[in-house]
Amino acid sequence: WYYYLHQLTRRGLLLFSARAASGRLATLVPTSAAFVFPSREAVPDCPHLLSRFAYTRRSGGDMVLESPLSAARVVLHDGRAAALVHALARPARAQELAARVQDLPPGDVARLLGLLVNAGMISEVDDAGTAAEEARAALQSWEFHDLLFHARSREGRHDGPVGATYPLAGQRDPPPALKPAAAGARIDLYRPDLDRLEREDPPFARVQERRRSIREYGTQPLTAEQLGEFLYRVARVRECRELEVDTPAGPVRMGFTSRPYPAGGALYELELYPVVGACAGLAPGLYHYDPLDHRLAHRAGRTALVEPLLRDAALSAGIASADVQVLLVLAARFGRVAWKYTTLAYALTLKHVGVVHQTMYLAATAMGLAPCALGAGNADDFARAADTDYYAETSVGEFLLGSKK
Repeated sequence: WYYYLHQLTRRGLLLFSARAASGRLATLVPTSAAFVFPSREAVPDCPHLLSRFAYTRRSGGDMVLESPLSAARVVLHDGRAAALVHALARPARAQELAARVQDLPPGDVARLLGLLVNAGMISEVDDAGTAAEEARAALQSWEFHDLLFHARSREGRHDGPVGATYPLAGQRDPPPALKPAAAGARIDLYRPDLDRLEREDPPFARVQERRRSIREYGTQPLTAEQLGEFLYRVARVRECRELEVDTPAGPVRMGFTSRPYPAGGALYELELYPVVGACAGLAPGLYHYDPLDHRLAHRAGRTALVEPLLRDAALSAGIASADVQVLLVLAARFGRVAWKYTTLAYALTLKHVGVVHQTMYLAATAMGLAPCALGAGNADDFARAADTDYYAETSVGEFLLGSKK
């Protein structure tokens, strides 16, 4: 009997509900084959506390309670169940909860507590006021958003689709392989001789060993020619092509490019925006890099909207704002990835940022320049400075480049 219950649960075919006389209060829905219903009861005289990782959200027409600690979700059918969850923001015993949620009889409170215990949404609190989950040293390292992102962008603890499901096929056309050219002055960049680079570049092993983050620069700033060669090595379009892809909505024609760094599905959603503080041959300000024609499009001067980008980059690197030569902002056209991939789209974009950062480090080291990846940036400031829609094209990475001391 228990074997078959377990097998049904693993397949997501068995749900567990807490009921009141008027109907269901809440239902536990397993979201992973790893879930095992432990059939525990909440200890009436022991205080319980809602997990700091638990959260509620709307899913379709339901309110659900979820947690990255759990391989199940709890559907809250009744407002009284939601009120109980709210009351568990502070430690409380079953009797105290019945007093806080006055429309819920003690028997219904006990059934709901048992469901939440088995779902892993609440934990017991000891005499010192410490929740049992907080006693786990490994959990102390995780912030709420980090653990949620980790659990939801990988398989194992959720029942959502994963991978190339083409969720937006049939609803909208695939985003273009290249961002449409914007208005503004165009500046053609220097194109290096690849044959010469292959002959004269230092060996790869030497470049890899000498790669360092460098935050001190030479007295003469980076030149426009050096920036052109750097961008050519890192991010230019080598080839454009259009292919037919099979989707659940039928075949769709989609554009693709090839560039020096790898990208999942050859989608290349990242855009590069050089923010120039000091670069010989280029006026200070914000530019967009056109990887197809290998040129810059001027977006703005060193305005009050652009200045915070340079200031924040300097603070992140621990240098003076006046020392910043070129800040390279990586922005993602997120819809390009989300059109094809489900669950892992944003995680894939962050992997691409790492790939580009490493490519930038190696190119800069080979060229004798000073590279430094930054840990954080202000996406709202970037959207205002570049005049982009925060949700359509948002900054996801920053990189400093300058002349070597």
